[in-house]
Amino acid sequence: MGSKYAFARATAVGTVTITFVLMLCLTSSFVLGKNAVPNHEHPTPSPDLYTWLDTLGATVHLVVGPVNEAGLRGTVATKDIASGELILQIPNSATIDVGDYSLPGAELAVHLFRRQLTDPKWNASFEPYWKSLPESGSLHSKEVFENPKHRELLQNEYLAAYAEVNANWTRDVFAGNASLEPGKMFPSLLAEKLSGADKVTFEEFKHAASLTATYSFVFPNKEGQYMRVMLPLFDLINHKGEGANSYVGKDSTTGSYHLIASKDIKEGEEVTHCYNWDNERNDYALINYFFFQTLDPPRLCALDLPDGNLDGGFTEPDDRYLPHEKGAIQELISQFEARLTTFPTTEEEDEKMLAKEGSKLDWISHRIIDFRRERKRVIRLTIERLREREKTAYSLLPPSTGADASKEEL
Repeated sequence: MGSKYAFARATAVGTVTITFVLMLCLTSSFVLGKNAVPNHEHPTPSPDLYTWLDTLGATVHLVVGPVNEAGLRGTVATKDIASGELILQIPNSATIDVGDYSLPGAELAVHLFRRQLTDPKWNASFEPYWKSLPESGSLHSKEVFENPKHRELLQNEYLAAYAEVNANWTRDVFAGNASLEPGKMFPSLLAEKLSGADKVTFEEFKHAASLTATYSFVFPNKEGQYMRVMLPLFDLINHKGEGANSYVGKDSTTGSYHLIASKDIKEGEEVTHCYNWDNERNDYALINYFFFQTLDPPRLCALDLPDGNLDGGFTEPDDRYLPHEKGAIQELISQFEARLTTFPTTEEEDEKMLAKEGSKLDWISHRIIDFRRERKRVIRLTIERLREREKTAYSLLPPSTGADASKEEL
């Protein structure tokens, strides 16, 4: 017999790479109330969300709030929790399957809008959840990476092109020009004469596409088909790689979802979860979810690894991918040094820009500049580490000459 629990996974599919990790949210002004939230920040949910989940039979041993001195929002335990104990459980009735895991965010947004518009009673029942979610302008990802000026700040042609292709895909699905599901593009909602479909703007649609692509878990349904699932409160837990203290599971019998402590957690301690080890690569995390981390030890961007790319899979520490032979080490050092000289700005110039002009920058520009500064810092530190490795590295013997080969044969 199979395990009672299934666990969230991450996948990349198609020519337009779509990553399925983290959680899923939706906000649209035609169904949701406006929240007075500054751009790039998220609201702390009202007590209505907890009350709503309680009425549905949820078990909640965490609360949303600031988790560091900078005011980062996350979740903290409301009591001491031992390893293996339940932190959070919500019934299947409080969750939403929004579509097949292989679909991009734009197609999933169409699915979600269709359900909201065809079942107003169901939509109204989820009002506490809708109100807990960030509004348009507070999130960013490849699905909404439309501004050429923002893409230029990435200082990488591949990253910029990747973002542009995905943003164009979102627009095409909304306009009815492209889709992985022919006949199910956004104009199909208009053709079905669903009340309210004509009021959905592109700004609302692309925000929903961004949310469905960046805030969703992937789990199998009863038929074994992997689906994208919206999980209230789970979507407010921060990502952490090494040191995460919880994991997510699904009860295959009841369909409920659980957050289980993977180590002892003290009351007031932040609850974290590793959604996807690919997020430990900052270019992958930024382009897909628009966050990055300062890790110790640092990790190179995926595109800076030998043979690296944005398709995922580079989940091991850097030593797994860096050379150990002296000649290869020297070659990689030269490549990294050349890369640092080709960037339009240096690490120090990025630091000065953030210090002097940071308050004048929009939040998207600020984060991109901070990301590229961190990328250069990690390359610099990696060069230093490789130079230390070079001192004790082995060398491959040079190829034998013809004369030497003849002597060996004798």
